Amino acid sequence: MIKLLIEIGNSKLKAAQLHLDAKGGISGMHYLGSFTVKDFCHRPPQQDIGAVDQIIYSNVGAKQNYHLIKALARKLRVRYQQVSSPSYAFGVTNSYSPAKNLGIDRWLAFLAAYKDALKPVVVIDIGTAMTVDVVDADGKHLGGWISPGFRLMNLALTEHTALVKSGGHHGEELTFGKHTKSCVQNGCRAALSGTVLYAIQKAKSLFDGDIEPQVYLTGGGVNHLPPEIRELGLNRPHLVLEGLALYVN
Repeated sequence: MIKLLIEIGNSKLKAAQLHLDAKGGISGMHYLGSFTVKDFCHRPPQQDIGAVDQIIYSNVGAKQNYHLIKALARKLRVRYQQVSSPSYAFGVTNSYSPAKNLGIDRWLAFLAAYKDALKPVVVIDIGTAMTVDVVDADGKHLGGWISPGFRLMNLALTEHTALVKSGGHHGEELTFGKHTKSCVQNGCRAALSGTVLYAIQKAKSLFDGDIEPQVYLTGGGVNHLPPEIRELGLNRPHLVLEGLALYVN
């Protein structure tokens, strides 16, 4: 059996095939790529999707994405299921009240991380926004942060000041810039890096000295971190999809 996992974010959709064995156990996940929501739903790459029998999806984008997923399910002739943030599931407790107000991408990411580590975790997801979430050894969500991601930081500077436009490729090393473009790029990268460092420090202060939380990094924006910051955690680019996979059974 093959399930189609779909994570709809603020700007793009990510999809993966989840392969199950004869007993319903997960035998593997194949990442299909990143797409615009309309393109994927109106013109699905059926050869890549394969013979799926169900769509399991999450959505932090527009509410009308529901209708696009419904249309996709009709095209593929399969049933579909949307996952929302619960107050408790899989041994993990949501700190939000009401629980549904917690972004489903955050829930799935720290759920997958906790189930993988089975110890306290710090989950840092860098996409359009940057989110930080902390879960303790008992699976209790202790809260988190939300701040702008790399692109939003750039836009805030370039659209609201007289600065030249930023963007484009940057090197691996985080350096002090010698022209405005590199100053903006590396300043935004430094802000991301500082959040990562302080999040880890702050999370450690919540636990006894002998407890070391496992750090997980996910999201496309992780590539904007310098190598020495990326090395502080496990880079799991498809952590939200891993969380969705838990809902298959």
